[in-house]
Amino acid sequence: MHTALTRFRPALTVAAIAGLLLAAGAPVQAQTPSEADLEALRFYIEEDNEQAIRSEIRRLQLRYPDWTVPDDLTNLQRDVPSDTIDRIYDQIAAGDFDSARETIGQTTQSYPDWSPSAQLLQALTIAEAQARFTEAVEGSDPSTAVRIARSNPGLLRCERVNNAWLLAEQYQSLDENSAALEVYRSTIRSCTDADILVATLEKAAAVASVAQLAELSDAARQQAPGAAERLTAVQTRLRAGIEATGGAPDPGAASSGNGSASAPLTSIEVEEVPTATSPTTSLRPAARPAALSRPRTASPPARSSAPQGGSPGVLSQARQAADRADWSRCLALTANSSHGAVLSQRGWCALNANRTMEALTDFRAAAQRAPTAENRRDSAYGMALAMLRLNMVDEAAAVAARTHFTDAQRLEIEGQILDKRGVAAYERRDYRRAIAYFNELERVTGVVRRDLALLRGYAYLNSGQRTAARAEFQRLHNQMATPASRRALSEAMR
Repeated sequence: MHTALTRFRPALTVAAIAGLLLAAGAPVQAQTPSEADLEALRFYIEEDNEQAIRSEIRRLQLRYPDWTVPDDLTNLQRDVPSDTIDRIYDQIAAGDFDSARETIGQTTQSYPDWSPSAQLLQALTIAEAQARFTEAVEGSDPSTAVRIARSNPGLLRCERVNNAWLLAEQYQSLDENSAALEVYRSTIRSCTDADILVATLEKAAAVASVAQLAELSDAARQQAPGAAERLTAVQTRLRAGIEATGGAPDPGAASSGNGSASAPLTSIEVEEVPTATSPTTSLRPAARPAALSRPRTASPPARSSAPQGGSPGVLSQARQAADRADWSRCLALTANSSHGAVLSQRGWCALNANRTMEALTDFRAAAQRAPTAENRRDSAYGMALAMLRLNMVDEAAAVAARTHFTDAQRLEIEGQILDKRGVAAYERRDYRRAIAYFNELERVTGVVRRDLALLRGYAYLNSGQRTAARAEFQRLHNQMATPASRRALSEAMR
């Protein structure tokens, strides 16, 4: 894909660009470029992008007037082949961290003058920490998850806000509510997106007092003044839930449980590799992963009272089995029940057991028969989740339109709908509509997964919005440089 550096056109010499450089302004300071300063120039050289090379050399000359441009620009290139660096990034993206370290070590031995860039090492560190953190969370090992997060603050940036929420949940499971509250407080003081702030307030209400909720809400309004009215409405609703329980936090008001009702789990490290293209070929990633994000354990947003006229014993036993993640036991206990509350619990167990069609059937029945409005709403939520797993997007949207979901439930359902509709629009080459869906997804949820952001960049590129595409790819590349982000940048710069 890349043109060999030794075959640069003759025009690309110091003599050819001397005229440009003589017109430079007054020197800023007498220095020479550092290795980091030369990264962009090396990138353009590798891509054989003459216009960008000229512009970058001019920028460096303006900043470092004592720097002499080599007669042979290939001398600026590190000796390490680009496919070796690509292989390291591929190993990182695949989660093969030991192999990545081994490749780095072998490369250092083979090329003594080379050392891995800070960017590469950071990508390795963050990716490995993310994998270990996710494994600890999914393995119900909160102490390990907390230790990993505290040792890797990069995991808790706003673009990875789901990690912060998960960290707070780990503290809660350890009965360290004050630590969980501090995580929520730090998130609110760091992030400015209104949707993230709303979701964080809702989650924090599970461990906050009325006074603490007021403090967090004040901080949120300072972060997003334009959303002050919305944030005040959320505070009022959450405060009512806390006060209704005699001053103790009401977990049901904070979120829709410890399962899928939480804000969408992002797959930061997932990224597709774009194919080689021609001017008449639609630019797109070569393949999408089978699962864009690992589904988290689904559970009812709130537990209703024992069924009236039903079997409290069955429901209680089924809930205990669900608490142990013993889905088979839960399904066996509820097999012969026709009561709405029991059917709803059975639906959650079936959904977690990946028996999605059974879950959909149970939720549909429960949404009609459940004894309370809250239970019927939660059954409708489960029904929508099951439909989305089955790619019944329009049907899920219809359920959402006629159901008064909690804010957290609506955030989850609308986010998944926008995700799937955006991907579908892209795949039918309706790029402008795909962009609109992905933009709305980011507005509604506060985040857009890395794979979807990459897809949005290609949608920009395919719809002729090259500047927007370049900006999207550059942002992703700055967050975590990978072969896919570099190739995407290369496509956008052509």
